[in-house]
Amino acid sequence: MLPTRILPRPISLCSPLLQTLRSITTYPETRPARIRPKQVLEQEGLGDVMIPGQYLRFFKPKKIRSRPTEAGPSTGNIDQIYTQSARPLAANEFDSTPTIAQERMADRIHRAIITMYSAESLPSLITTNSLIIQSVKVSRNQRKCHVYYDPISTVKSERGNVHRALQKHANLLNLLARSYAQLRRPMSIKFVPDRQTKELEDIFNKLSAELEPEK
Repeated sequence: MLPTRILPRPISLCSPLLQTLRSITTYPETRPARIRPKQVLEQEGLGDVMIPGQYLRFFKPKKIRSRPTEAGPSTGNIDQIYTQSARPLAANEFDSTPTIAQERMADRIHRAIITMYSAESLPSLITTNSLIIQSVKVSRNQRKCHVYYDPISTVKSERGNVHRALQKHANLLNLLARSYAQLRRPMSIKFVPDRQTKELEDIFNKLSAELEPEK
């Protein structure tokens, strides 16, 4: 007589063991396809266009980041706060002590102007026959140059003629001075009447007259 095989009892679907195994077993989660909202697509004019899911990331709207508001001492709006513009640094750049580079450039332009007067035929009112060049000053960035002059004549009308002649031929003098100086960078060379030198000379003359011993 053959031995009988005992078959295992089938587990029913409602058994507590199967329910326990289902609660323990975890399945990988599948992410759904990223679908753009219909309102965003309609705003971009793509509501009626079929876009594959793999290309939807190129139509992602940009996020608008707002700056965090910092609590300051003032409670008013920042647009209403009165602000005063800073004083320009170039206001008194010609009155400050010049650097070595400024002095070298000023000497170079001064020599170029002297060479220009000796080589070019210019109207007599703008030559050394009618005026004296007192000094030459250059700005720190070497973009501006002031040539301080003083008319030789003491007559008011003749001095006025010299001023008007220099203003009339300002572009010509600027071009010739830059050409003779052989400047590599653009520079504005302007003839400016010198008033400080004359005032200082008058003060020194008065002081010397007062300090002289009486005879």
